[in-house]
Amino acid sequence: MESTKEKILLTTSQLISVVFHPLFIPLYATWLLFHSNNYLSYAVSPKLQDFLYILIFTITYLVPAVVTWLLWQKGWVKSFELEDKKDRTLPFFLTLCCYIAGIYLLFNLPIPRVFGFTLLGAGIGLLAALIINFKWKISIHMIGLGGLLGLFYGFGRYFHLPTLTVIVLIAIISGIVGAARLYKGGHSPAQIYVGFIVGFLLEMGFVYFFAPFFIG
Repeated sequence: MESTKEKILLTTSQLISVVFHPLFIPLYATWLLFHSNNYLSYAVSPKLQDFLYILIFTITYLVPAVVTWLLWQKGWVKSFELEDKKDRTLPFFLTLCCYIAGIYLLFNLPIPRVFGFTLLGAGIGLLAALIINFKWKISIHMIGLGGLLGLFYGFGRYFHLPTLTVIVLIAIISGIVGAARLYKGGHSPAQIYVGFIVGFLLEMGFVYFFAPFFIG
């Protein structure tokens, strides 16, 4: 009975880790921006919104996931989940290149600059993870969620947008994902907490310094 319970908990933890994989965070951020009772849902046409979802999904998730899978198939990384710190450097770098391409495209589309800056902030979080990874394994799940919380906290603080509900939702999800990552055994508590704090502070600081350029 205990073994079955452990299997269920492990499977649930794995599912949570997949659903809230850091590569999905830019897509979730875009969806939340369009559904947070602000002007963006009116400033971007429904067709362009759909195109934006497809573009962000392709550049920030599909391409990096395929590249990582190919690296795994070639034996250049030990695990598709990149549990080993040494396996993360090349996939992180290649994913960052995809983010740079995405940032360029977003800033050249007829949409508010906030979407380009949002992906730029996510790219900075990924760059921080890449740099930290040379010395210490940090939770990229929590960097992503901390960054998402920092983004909407910054929007609420500096743009006076109604983001309280979104902030509470992200905080709850962050707690669930953090617990799942700990149960799965992929990280220590310090790696979870530091990842979340780093992501939050980086993104909030990014919004603070670049706030005058977001609107438009």
